[in-house]
Amino acid sequence: MLVDIVFVVGAYLFGSLPVLYWIGMLKGFDLRQEDDMHQALWRKVGFIEGSAGVLWDIFKGPIPPLIARWLGFDILIVGLSGLAVVAGQMWPIFLRFDSGEKGNTTGLGVTLAISPPTLAIAAIPIIIGALWRIISSMRGSAATTTERLKFSGVSDAMPLGMLVGFASLSPAAWLLREDPMVVWTFIGLFALLVVRRLTAKLRQDLKSDPRANTASILKNRFLYDRSYH
Repeated sequence: MLVDIVFVVGAYLFGSLPVLYWIGMLKGFDLRQEDDMHQALWRKVGFIEGSAGVLWDIFKGPIPPLIARWLGFDILIVGLSGLAVVAGQMWPIFLRFDSGEKGNTTGLGVTLAISPPTLAIAAIPIIIGALWRIISSMRGSAATTTERLKFSGVSDAMPLGMLVGFASLSPAAWLLREDPMVVWTFIGLFALLVVRRLTAKLRQDLKSDPRANTASILKNRFLYDRSYH
């Protein structure tokens, strides 16, 4: 039991490593107040740094679950280690549980490690949302291709695609007859995603506009991962 706890806590600490923040600091940018560190790295620092940040967050996701399986841990610990690394990205202890990321990329990496067939199904709405985002940006009025590749502005398709994709994980795993613990892991992953969407900097948004409609803000956060639509 102690070994299990230590491993899951270690997965959380690994997920908490603020690599995107460190990359920004090396280039002279403090990204802690950004809504999305991935986008901030891409737009403000550079394409190489932005790509490196995305790749880091994707590939750190599979590491704890894969190590857990290699070491022979129970499927429960495999799933909990995956949830822990995502929770670390969302609420990193090294940044005082603030300024974490949305968990999407790391969550996809965790899903890849636990059940690739399930990811193949859930990726469909995510890919559709991403393609819609890319096409909309490339058709925009930005003067140069470089500016268009920065994907300026906000997107409805991407957050909706992510929401539908993660929501479909547990039903897809159940239909594929995965282990029940895998299904519960994906339910937990979707729950983490929703909690993070609903709560990240919520107090700050409500404080900045005391007359804001809280119900509307929560709806926008759930669907579009932002307070205002």
